[in-house]
Amino acid sequence: MMNPTIQLAPLHRTVLLGAGIVIIGAGMRAAAPAVNIVLVSLLLAMTIYPVPHLLSRRGMKRSSAVLLTMLGVLIVAVLLTTALAISLGQMTERLPIYEAALAVFFTDAESWLAARGVDLQTSFRPDPKGVMQTAGTLAGNAFEALAYGALALILVALILFEMPMDKKDRVAQGSIQDRFEDIAVSVRRFLALNSIIGGVQAVASLIAMVGLGTDFPLLWAALIFLVNLVPFGFAFALLPPLALTLLEQGVGRAIALFAILTAINLIADNVIKPNVVGQGLGLSPLVVVLAFVFWAYVLGPMGAILAIPLTIAIYKSLPLLIAEPQQSS
Repeated sequence: MMNPTIQLAPLHRTVLLGAGIVIIGAGMRAAAPAVNIVLVSLLLAMTIYPVPHLLSRRGMKRSSAVLLTMLGVLIVAVLLTTALAISLGQMTERLPIYEAALAVFFTDAESWLAARGVDLQTSFRPDPKGVMQTAGTLAGNAFEALAYGALALILVALILFEMPMDKKDRVAQGSIQDRFEDIAVSVRRFLALNSIIGGVQAVASLIAMVGLGTDFPLLWAALIFLVNLVPFGFAFALLPPLALTLLEQGVGRAIALFAILTAINLIADNVIKPNVVGQGLGLSPLVVVLAFVFWAYVLGPMGAILAIPLTIAIYKSLPLLIAEPQQSS
């Protein structure tokens, strides 16, 4: 006896899928803070999963493998957080110095323009104190973000406890866990290659900033590495070190830093990434841009970082979502 199934035209399935994405996106936008921490934890868990999996295959108990991995992650996180916190604290202390230098810079720029017949209206003159207050607010938000990681680490450990570790945990082919593992492999591949390239890019930028005397080069190198996951994120990461170099070292070194960092980014984005990271992902530049806009709108700044991994997950899941329903007898 044939069980009746409703057959929908491809257009109808596409419309329903689009409507479902819109509804889910609206829900995610409404609960963005909670969704962000869950997605970040899931991303971190997928990234470090090979470590406890390898330890478990070598005979270590699941709990011991996960706890040892989390201990290593915690040590690295504490070291990086301490270094960044020190840099942020020192930068906050130097804000009055930067404010004075910025005021001098605006005055000199006004005089230079006035000598050439350009009258810069006072109403359009930036307020150095306001600019530095904004920078201080951003630094304070960064301190709050450091505490955000504690809950994420707990969630990462709980997610790892649920993931298969040894042979007896092997999942059936075609199951949800099997598809999740396929998505995780693709995401890990993207993150691994992108992180290697971003690390080289950050180290090269660090060397350039140290050589040109930019304040807090480690902080800006970490920022360059982080925004490496964000399409067009380099433009935002370039502004703080460029501004500090301009205020502290002058126009000449600022131009030199801009040229060096731009060259590093152009080589990474236009030569290395298309040939290494882009292979096998099946994502066109248009899809990348649209994904960036969509996820940044839904999840805010964190959505910009998660845009490509989330798009890879949807791309891998798409055949299952739009597949023809099979009739059962």
